[in-house]
Amino acid sequence: MMRIVMLALVTTFAAGCVSSVESIRSRDLEGALIAFRGNVAAIHRRDAEGYLAHYLDSPELVIAGADSLRRGFLAFAAARRASTDWPDTLMAGDPTLVWLAPGVVYGAYPYTVVQAGDSASGWSERVLVKTGGGWKVAVTSRIDRCRCE
Repeated sequence: MMRIVMLALVTTFAAGCVSSVESIRSRDLEGALIAFRGNVAAIHRRDAEGYLAHYLDSPELVIAGADSLRRGFLAFAAARRASTDWPDTLMAGDPTLVWLAPGVVYGAYPYTVVQAGDSASGWSERVLVKTGGGWKVAVTSRIDRCRCE
């Protein structure tokens, strides 16, 4: 009888844990999606401060491009504020989001950007982390599709 009671308690506890983890996962994915959309909307508005508000204000921020990997929010923010360059058009597809751990979500979305008559397409990637100030991009990268001919 004692084994049955213990088994029932363990099963109930495990079910509660799974339910709790799924609840955290769902909330995290929802929060990250809202942050993704806000980040893209700030680009559409050409709103430098709104755009920067979506990034982790930390020396640990990672910005990866085809030819460089940089770290740190301060230089990233200074460059964004100093530039008037914004895409003429940004078409961002729906992101694919992957929950990695509580408070950590990876996302990638297809994009096409047109700027000064030139266009590029590819994938934009983000790792978002949940902070006391909301969801922030901690890692960002852009992977342009090859223009091979």
